[in-house]
Formats: sequence, structure tokens, C-alpha cells
Amino acid sequence: MPFWFWILLWVALCALALLFVILLGWRIFRAFMATVAEFEQAAARFAAPAPADGRQPAAEPFVPGTFREPGQARADYEDGRLRRRDARRERRVARRAAGGQRQSLRDVGLT
Repeated sequence: MPFWFWILLWVALCALALLFVILLGWRIFRAFMATVAEFEQAAARFAAPAPADGRQPAAEPFVPGTFREPGQARADYEDGRLRRRDARRERRVARRAAGGQRQSLRDVGLT
């Protein structure tokens, strides 16, 4: 085969490889931009809404349990545990009421 055929063949192969890399890069870029758009939507959805009067709500600072008094940490734990248990009970009562199921006497507070 003549030498010009090999030159033409390699130029065509390099051009196709370059085209493939460009198309692959374009697809990756579009996928990345779609991910960024989804992230922005999720961030906007989870952002704390601003109060109507424009003031920031006063939030108590988070104090890790290692820096709190043991009695206070225990009281907070017990309080949270009772709140979670009551919330579960309320969801269970609402779910059973919506489904027309019988209620437990303990759940409705008759025992």
C-alpha cells in the first residue's frame, strides 16, 4: 500500500478519536450541569425560610454532650425520648383511624 494511504488512514482515525472525545466530554458536561441544577433545587427546598418581618430567628447554640452537665444531658435525652414516643403514638393512632382499624386502649389513653 502506498504511504499516502497510511497517512490518510491515521488522520481519519485521529479525527474520529477526537470527535469521540469531544462528544463524550459534551455528555459529561451536560450531566454535570443537570446534577448542579438538581443540587440547587434541593438546596432551595431545604433552605430555612426567612421570617416575614425580616428578622432572623433566635436559635440556641448547639452544645455537644461532652461539654454539658450530665444531669442536664440526661434530662434532655429523656425529654427527647418521650417526645419521640408520643409522636410515634400519634402517627400510629392517625394511621389506624385513617384505615378504619381498631385503636389500642393504651394508644388512646384509656388505660
